[in-house]
Amino acid sequence: MKGIKSIITIMVILGAWGTAFCEEGKLSGDITVTGVVREGKDNSAKFNEYRDIRDGVYGSINLKYDMPKQYILFESNDIGYNTQSYMLEGGRWDMFRLNINYEEIPHNFTYDARSLYSGVGTNSLTYAGATPVTNPATWNTFDYTVRRKNMGAGLKFDYLNPFYIDVNVDQQRKSGVYPLGVAGTSPGGIAIELPVNINYTTDNIKVETGYSSKPLFLSVNYLYSRFESGDGLQYFRNPATANTASATDTLFLPPENNYSKFGFQGGVALPFNSKFSIDLSSARARSSAKLANSYVANVAGGLTGITLSSQYFNGNVYTDQLNLALTFNPKPFLNAKIFYKYYSKDNKSDVITTTDGATVLNNHLFDYRKNIYGIEAGLKLPAQFRVNAAYRFTKTERAREDLPKNRDNLIDLGLKWSGLKFMNAKVGYEFLDRAAEFDIPMTPVVSLEPWVRRFDASAQNRNTYKASVEFYPLDTLSMNIGYKYKHSNYKDTILGLNDIKAQEVNADIDWQIHKRVRLFGYFDFEQRTLNQFQRQTTVNNSPDTAPTATSFNWTSEAQENTYGYGVGTDISIIMDKLTLNLSHNSVKSDGTVDYTYLGAVALPAGRTQDTIDLNAWDNYHLDNFIVKTTYQITKMVAVTGAYAFESFSYGDSQYNNYLYVAGTTRMTGAYAEQSYRTHVVFLSVNVKF
Repeated sequence: MKGIKSIITIMVILGAWGTAFCEEGKLSGDITVTGVVREGKDNSAKFNEYRDIRDGVYGSINLKYDMPKQYILFESNDIGYNTQSYMLEGGRWDMFRLNINYEEIPHNFTYDARSLYSGVGTNSLTYAGATPVTNPATWNTFDYTVRRKNMGAGLKFDYLNPFYIDVNVDQQRKSGVYPLGVAGTSPGGIAIELPVNINYTTDNIKVETGYSSKPLFLSVNYLYSRFESGDGLQYFRNPATANTASATDTLFLPPENNYSKFGFQGGVALPFNSKFSIDLSSARARSSAKLANSYVANVAGGLTGITLSSQYFNGNVYTDQLNLALTFNPKPFLNAKIFYKYYSKDNKSDVITTTDGATVLNNHLFDYRKNIYGIEAGLKLPAQFRVNAAYRFTKTERAREDLPKNRDNLIDLGLKWSGLKFMNAKVGYEFLDRAAEFDIPMTPVVSLEPWVRRFDASAQNRNTYKASVEFYPLDTLSMNIGYKYKHSNYKDTILGLNDIKAQEVNADIDWQIHKRVRLFGYFDFEQRTLNQFQRQTTVNNSPDTAPTATSFNWTSEAQENTYGYGVGTDISIIMDKLTLNLSHNSVKSDGTVDYTYLGAVALPAGRTQDTIDLNAWDNYHLDNFIVKTTYQITKMVAVTGAYAFESFSYGDSQYNNYLYVAGTTRMTGAYAEQSYRTHVVFLSVNVKF
């Protein structure tokens, strides 16, 4: 019924649109009807995470109506399903263009999740009795699913060429149930996984006007975006204790906000085949939210009051950006580019003072600035060599206590040789030297922060080597092979991530061995190793301190190995009449974490240096096989039949032997069931006209 209504709506829209044009023209396009039958393990949402493949009849319509001075274009896919999309466009050549579009995008996280709460899908979660039932078999089941619906329209005027005006509006609606975790009390407490009801709406409008005619391009644009989140609150009973359960707890969702941005782009062609370009923008993001003056705690009545310097928080973040570039290409053998980039984020939001008994806290405002200077050059050398070189200096300053400043020096070198008609060879090297300023004092010791270096901004040296070869021994045969190695050394880090080593190997081949037969395939291998040094302690002291039963160091080596390959063939059984396509793809990732305990006291009974390791760290294996044949009955009618098999298995030490209730923890099964095996059969008819 949903599909029939959609088709009727389409025909009404097309009919109304057509009355706006009175010229006779030529109609062309195609209509496809596809029947789908699917069988397999359906308790996993992973297969249809962003799809909607199920038993049913799918349809798509593509139409084009050309006239001497104007046109109409219509496209639709998956009519009536959760992945349906529609686009209608029309206009007069060199005068204007109008388009309307609509699409739906599902995101299925988990099917048949379980919750101790009733009211899933609303903004109020509760349960019967003083304490919730701890038997998951009696809990309510539901699906973690979010639907996104995008609709928009655009109008562009070109009739004042070289001047133009472009206006676009769109709306994005996002609704469904999404998993979020909360702590039962503050600070800490039990862990609770909540099925949160979301209902977000984002409205956007963008206006651009400009001038485009060689040698000059100028453009001014404005963007305004507004985000709404309903009431922005998720209420729930807190089962941590009888005290917390006596009061309704509240989870605050993203507040309503708006964003505006002015932009200017320009470019001008200069002598000696050079060009200057500029990209300038200034933006502001604003939000306002009412703050809670209490929180749920393990006290009589369940609530603990706090004092705020203001009941409302007003957020204001200003962002300015400038990009300048000058490119040169005076001779065919020489090209160069000089550029400068500036980015500034100023946080002018409110600072709220929170008083909770004897504890006084202020929220920290984060802002930063970044300046980037760079030069790139390419030079063609004798003997079919070409060298490319680049240098970039980046200066970053941020409002952050531990690492407020960075200085990056990046050098990139590349060499290409094409001395043989059937081969190209490339090698490259990149070096990054990042200096970091560390501001936390070593004394007095009030935490482990003096020894911690967070890898996103800590000092590092990074070396990257890469090489690749392309072969073309025959006009119908191409082969490529490449290798890349990267090592990041966080040289000043004491506690934290010490280094990352990564290497990649890839190869592919494409061979048209006969006018009727084509073979192709690829192989990829990636390996990544992360080493870190950490400390477990109840007393804030140096990692050099002798270990005790409660204060000791530990290390970990996490390794990921990912393999992927694919093979396939296209066969013309009857030229221009009957084709057969076969393909197989496989991706497998194995991860492990090797922990080393450096304490002075023996590990608990049953634990050794080997048994504390993680043998499954984000492991997965994806396989698919596809067989497809197409029979071209006439030039206008084609029939396609296909069979597809796909399997996915997932294993992780944190998800294997999943528990909904572990001690005081209350989970829902989000992301737990990901493995699946499924068979899909397609039969479609395509008619062109």
